Amino acid sequence: MHFTGRTWRPNYEADSCIIQLTAGCTYQKCHFCNLYKEEPFAMSPLSEFEEDLSEIKSYQPHARRIFITGANPFALSYEKLKPYILTVRDYLIKCQSIAMFASIRDKKNKEVWQLRKLRAMGVNGLSIGVESGDDDTLVLANKGYTSQDILEQCRKLNEAGIEYYFVYMTGLAGKGAGYRNAINSAKIFSQLNPYFISVDSLTLFPGTKLFDMEKDG
Repeated sequence: MHFTGRTWRPNYEADSCIIQLTAGCTYQKCHFCNLYKEEPFAMSPLSEFEEDLSEIKSYQPHARRIFITGANPFALSYEKLKPYILTVRDYLIKCQSIAMFASIRDKKNKEVWQLRKLRAMGVNGLSIGVESGDDDTLVLANKGYTSQDILEQCRKLNEAGIEYYFVYMTGLAGKGAGYRNAINSAKIFSQLNPYFISVDSLTLFPGTKLFDMEKDG
C-alpha cells in the first residue's frame, strides 16, 4: 500500500478499508492545527491507486466500504475525483460506499449535479471538521469560511443525498465564550441534516497560532 506521511481515519471508520488518494492538506491555515505542517498537498497517481485497490481486493474482495485518506481529498475537482471513484468499482464490486474527509471549502468547486453523480458512483460519508457554527469562533480558528458557507454548502450535500458527519470542537471559542459558541453552532447545525455530530475538545499544540496566543495571555 502506498501510504505516505500522516495516515489516519475517524474511529467510526474502523471497519472500513483504507486507501490513500491525497496526502497533506490544501489549506493548512487553521490556528489550532499543525498536523500536516511538513507535508505538502499531493495527489496519488492513478496507477498507484489501482495497485492499492488490487492489494485490498486480494485480502478483502467483498469489502463494502472504502475510506480514502488525506486531510481533504474532496478538495479535488469532480473531473479529478471521477476516475478514482470509478476505479474503486472496477476492483471492488461489492463496495457500497466510499467515504473521506472533506472541508466546507471543498464543496464550493462542485455543482449539485456533480455531487449527485458522485453519490451515484458510491461517494457517501463525508467527515467534515466544521469545528463550530459560530462566526466569531470560526474567525478565531481561521477556518476560512462562515456559518452561512456551512449552510449553503451542506444544503448542496442534502440535495445530492450525500451523508455527512460534523466534528464540533469544544474550547475553541476561548475563555468565557463556550456557551455562545454552543448556542450559535446549534442554531446552524439544526438547519442541516448531519447524520451525527462528533464532539472533540481543543488541545493546544506547540507551533500553532492558538498555542502562541495562549502563551501571550
